[in-house]
Amino acid sequence: MGKRGPKPKLAALSKLDGNPGKRVIEESGIEALGEPFIPEHLSDDARGCIEVIKASMPSTVYSALDSFLLSAFVTAWALHKLAAHKINDPSFEHVITVGDNGAEAQSPWLAILNKQAALMASLGDRLGLDPKSRAALKLPGAKQKKSKFAGLLGQNGSSPSLSN
Repeated sequence: MGKRGPKPKLAALSKLDGNPGKRVIEESGIEALGEPFIPEHLSDDARGCIEVIKASMPSTVYSALDSFLLSAFVTAWALHKLAAHKINDPSFEHVITVGDNGAEAQSPWLAILNKQAALMASLGDRLGLDPKSRAALKLPGAKQKKSKFAGLLGQNGSSPSLSN
């Protein structure tokens, strides 16, 4: 029988998140190596998107193994963009007639747009591409912002004196 409870976080992710408890972070698994690459099968839109992502994140965040997950994200983005262009066409019909009986249905482009947006949200969270997941990453050597409350206490940590 294995260990109980949730699997521990990868050591690299624990280091990025910081170590407020100062516990020893046990290295486990293998370290992913290499720079992420851009697969040749991607469309021009997807290639441009992956270039923006790579340029926007620190070089130590992604490795060559992340290329496949990045490819899935940028493909979803390219399909989302295509669907958005179709929907923004002035002649676009949100409701279409389907079949011989004249039944009406939502345009398939709306479903594509929504499914790709959901996929991008899911993959983006795993890749650190949304503000919440980026805020959770703490890179070694990164400076912490000064708190807006830093000046409320005196230099020695005591409360400021209140005078009338």
